[in-house]
Amino acid sequence: MNKIYYKNFKKVELENNYVTGTCMEMCPEAELKMRERERLLHPFEMLVGTERDILPKADKTRTVKSFSRSAAGKLTPDPRSLRPPDILVKTVSYLLDDVISRTGVQWRVIYDFVMDRLRSVRQDMIIQNISRQHQINILQPIVKFLAFASYKLCEESIHDFDPHINDSHLQECLKRLLCMYDYCDEMEKSTDGDEHEYSDESRSYFEALYVVFNLGNTTAITRAVNLPNKWKNVLVKRTVEMSLARSNNNFVRLCRLIELLPPLLAALAYLHLPSLRKDCFKIMSNAYSSKNLFFPVAVLQKILLYNNEDEIVSDCNYYGIKVKENGVVFLKTDFDSKKPVVSLKRRSVVLDEKFSCLDISAVILSCQ
Repeated sequence: MNKIYYKNFKKVELENNYVTGTCMEMCPEAELKMRERERLLHPFEMLVGTERDILPKADKTRTVKSFSRSAAGKLTPDPRSLRPPDILVKTVSYLLDDVISRTGVQWRVIYDFVMDRLRSVRQDMIIQNISRQHQINILQPIVKFLAFASYKLCEESIHDFDPHINDSHLQECLKRLLCMYDYCDEMEKSTDGDEHEYSDESRSYFEALYVVFNLGNTTAITRAVNLPNKWKNVLVKRTVEMSLARSNNNFVRLCRLIELLPPLLAALAYLHLPSLRKDCFKIMSNAYSSKNLFFPVAVLQKILLYNNEDEIVSDCNYYGIKVKENGVVFLKTDFDSKKPVVSLKRRSVVLDEKFSCLDISAVILSCQ
């Protein structure tokens, strides 16, 4: 699959029919004036002091080009509406530093704004077919933002945050990023000397993130196993071990390894716990099936990384499993395997405490 992507990129590059952007601001002048006129400015973009005016003014230093689908039949975009690579990098840094650091605003509101503006950045990036290194520099923080959002907003209502849409964008960005890595590998192999030697300290982190996001997926495991040795560090090897543990239903080992991950990767791994717990309950309902045996709730809480015993009782009741005297009574006749995975996702109290001590902007924009 990766070679196909590489060949497609190479073929497109040879055609060389791409427009080079000339807009040196985060938002083109024409769009800025139109959005002022049509009252389409986001509160984050309004000039301080004009927010309550009939027509609020745009703050040029904070207004960012919004996402819009390409008009049908329009073959050549206007260069004045496209931002060159350096401006795209600047825009990403602004969104993921200044904007997501805002206080006094619900995070889902911040997410909606940043998500839309990052889609516009990706659109400009693809239309211009900018250099691979610029694409890597842009995609890496976007991937981190989407990964953090998937955890941060997992408890929100579907009306406020759609995890499926977010995951779709995350997977798309991850795959494109991996294709850029593969392209650089191919270029390094095809040249003699060190002129095109590629080095990126953060690559291993994103290779590991891909494995965690696709936990138990054989394609992700195969990719990680076949990576050049210089990218297979301890973190990549650990996530491969996790993915194999998921495939083999080794729940205890998997959960122990999750606790060893960096916070952002651990947060992404936590989103797999609902399905993992269901599979674990199913197996235990067969392996420990007995009316006279009680499996301690406290032990199960520790093994499956629940925040508290009440969450275990809630999940057990959902799947038809009885809980008596602080013990779970596993019976294969009680477990309702037809029930879908618990839709309610819960954030980890331990992880939330870790994130509260971190500068999220720094985590997202850092090289690791």
